[in-house]
Amino acid sequence: MSVLRAFLLVAGLLSAASSQDVLVAPVRWTENRDNPDTLPAVKQKPGIEFPEALRASPDFGYAVYQAVVSQKSRLVALTPHATLDAFVRASSLSGQSWEFAAARRSGKAVNAAVTFAVIFNPASAAAGGAEATPRLLDAGLVRLPWPKSVRKDTVIPDRVISVFVQIDETGRVTGAEGVPPEVAAPVKAALPQFRFAPARQAGRAVSARVALPLVLVTEHLIPGGKTTKLPQVVEQARPIYPFAMRLSGMRGEVVVDFIVDIEGRVRNPYVIRSLNPSFDEPAIDAVRKWRFEPGMAGDRPVPTHMQVPILFQMDMVGEGGSDGLKDLRRPDLSKLPEAFRYDTPPRIRGTVRPVYPYALLREGKEGHAVVSYVVGPKGQVVRVEVREATAPEFGQALAAAVEQFRYEPATKGGRPSLALLAFRQDFHRDEAHQLVSNLDLALLAREKKDPDSIVGLGDLDQPLVPLSRKPPHYPLIEDEFNGPAEAVVEVIVDDEGRVRLPRLVSATHPAFGEAALSGVANWRFEPPTRGGRSTQVRVRIPFSFAASPAPAAK
Repeated sequence: MSVLRAFLLVAGLLSAASSQDVLVAPVRWTENRDNPDTLPAVKQKPGIEFPEALRASPDFGYAVYQAVVSQKSRLVALTPHATLDAFVRASSLSGQSWEFAAARRSGKAVNAAVTFAVIFNPASAAAGGAEATPRLLDAGLVRLPWPKSVRKDTVIPDRVISVFVQIDETGRVTGAEGVPPEVAAPVKAALPQFRFAPARQAGRAVSARVALPLVLVTEHLIPGGKTTKLPQVVEQARPIYPFAMRLSGMRGEVVVDFIVDIEGRVRNPYVIRSLNPSFDEPAIDAVRKWRFEPGMAGDRPVPTHMQVPILFQMDMVGEGGSDGLKDLRRPDLSKLPEAFRYDTPPRIRGTVRPVYPYALLREGKEGHAVVSYVVGPKGQVVRVEVREATAPEFGQALAAAVEQFRYEPATKGGRPSLALLAFRQDFHRDEAHQLVSNLDLALLAREKKDPDSIVGLGDLDQPLVPLSRKPPHYPLIEDEFNGPAEAVVEVIVDDEGRVRLPRLVSATHPAFGEAALSGVANWRFEPPTRGGRSTQVRVRIPFSFAASPAPAAK
């Protein structure tokens, strides 16, 4: 660098020091799905001055705030995450000086969760000079998954690390170095939140490599502390008894898991227990329409985790009605080992429908499978064995479903005990067997005749928005397995957002593939659109299973 160039750079930095300022980045939604129509607007912000003790620092600094603005325009929560506490103090820890206008949905004021950053740039990044280092314009948080071994009510303090990032001539982050391997994935996901004005040399934008502090935040799925007031129902749609089940007169009980968000809407409902899978979809459809007054922690609306039972019962069902599956048989206990003899048999509490193997469905093959399985003293299936199958795929599909059955356990001498049961499943292509519908078969015929008529994700007007996603169960694996627990499945999402024709692409173990297929079969999405019209889309979905294998039989 020439002497003149060096002089100009130093002069520029000295000039910048006197105009060192603070940026308040634009408010954005905390989540990126199904948000209100308009963001809460900042009506007033506190006077923020650069902390005097940090003016000489060459580093970026920032505080990222997570805020909840009520429908009455009150700031009822302001949670800071900062690179240094001094930046929180400078930008008003109490939040009393911040004022917002409420978010709106369809013209009506609603509660909303938003995030914004207060940025403290070093003097070398001042705007307006011919020479400058990159200037930070917006910042985000690195969100870490909740450790399975830590209680949900534990407070895990934020952690700050420093990495080197490469910033191109447009101010975009193009790479990062020095990232600890254990947080590489969350850091990669967070970096797009950081925006910069590029470095300048002689007034021209240039690329640069700079140190960037990152705030690592570990938050439970349901933040906000203890709920002091549970959600209250405002609107509660009644479930519709499925037409296909009316001849059977069967009674159904479905337990649905969901979250009531801060607006009182139902998020991510999925079935966790069901006596008959034919009732699952009507239960989800009903719960999605429910509306609540949100749960409260003090005067703050908070997301609240809930589980509710949904009952299906026709007036004509009397003593002869059925409330469960007919294929379950009580074996001759005298022929069983002592460990499997009981006084009171297990009572079914939840079942899962097997997924018809895609390759066999496409080939028009039908058949059946029979499995034996052990129900443990906690009511979980702890061992499954395929006894008979006209094709191996039928046996694997049935075993994957039966693994997820749940029971009130058998008892012996007044204590929970083991029980040995058997189950048979016929795999037929007609709707009467409820494994595939006529819509599935029509879509299968279309896929075989004209596969290009089913579009890809890149052809949609906007990304798919999930409505209901039940996490897959960790499968029972008899043989020793120490590799990665992963699977990839392909599905077609139809024009109503329902998942159809799931098929396995790859899996590190067959059991993970079957578990992924079973999990994804009942997912729901917002209807996909192309050119403003509903369409069908082909999607590949990767699964990574947490290392929490099911208990072994004893």
